[in-house]
Amino acid sequence: MFGGFAENVYAGFGALFLLPFSVGAIFTLAFGRYSPVGCLVPPVALGFGAIVLVQLGLEGMVCIAMVMPFWFVAALGGGAVALFWRYAASREGEPSEPGNRTNVIALAALPFAMIYAEEMAPPAWQDAYVTRSIELAAPAAEVWPMLSSIPDIDPGEGMNTFTHDWLGIPRPSDAHLVERDGKLVRKARWGEHIRFEEIVTEIRPGESMKWRFAFPDTSVQDHTDRHVSPDGEMLKIVGGGYHLTPMADGKTRLTLTTHYRMRSRLSWYFGWWGDRMLGDVERNVLAIIEQRVMA
Repeated sequence: MFGGFAENVYAGFGALFLLPFSVGAIFTLAFGRYSPVGCLVPPVALGFGAIVLVQLGLEGMVCIAMVMPFWFVAALGGGAVALFWRYAASREGEPSEPGNRTNVIALAALPFAMIYAEEMAPPAWQDAYVTRSIELAAPAAEVWPMLSSIPDIDPGEGMNTFTHDWLGIPRPSDAHLVERDGKLVRKARWGEHIRFEEIVTEIRPGESMKWRFAFPDTSVQDHTDRHVSPDGEMLKIVGGGYHLTPMADGKTRLTLTTHYRMRSRLSWYFGWWGDRMLGDVERNVLAIIEQRVMA
């Protein structure tokens, strides 16, 4: 969003709270009336503006979905405060409106002052893990080959998820294991364009496989949301792994884990999104493996 800022700015209080608060207040001071309905206009306008940005290709749905809950509430709050100022000024018989130039300049400068302050003292990195599991009606020996390579994945394979079907994250289309420079590398492709690699760091045939992620180009953010980089200033997708656990009834529990790091003052909120989106991706991958094992 507003591409001139550093990536981690988008996860701060300045951009998520004060910017829409100021927009809501300024809009209401300039055009609002004393009716409470007036403070509903800024958040609704922001929502329509976000939709336009997505349609024009200037923003991705992931970014918009993350910020809109804060933007709506903050813009509503700014509009409500502006209405209160107007009402208080009229009750006291003040000759000048509260929407004068000084107030507007102060409101416009407030979020950028906070953004600058946040840039001077960025938050610390935090580690997070997302894990999903599935029980497969097959022994580990039958499941294991699916973990190294899943070629030619049809768009209809897997399951419906919020992340793939609503946020527009492409589905996996191919994954295969190759040897390069003495290392095993899973080369993955999502949709038509997204490419990334999983460099194997530990492998125990029939039991587990671990890897670290590598992103050799910008195809992930180019075709999802260019402001949410998988190896950026706010987010780093670090690694992951499969683990097979034999069960007493001949079934196998397959567990998929993803490790990522994030840097945000709102880690509780963005952590929820991380668990939701990466969890959806993992559930879909596990569903594809289950369908192929059972085929």
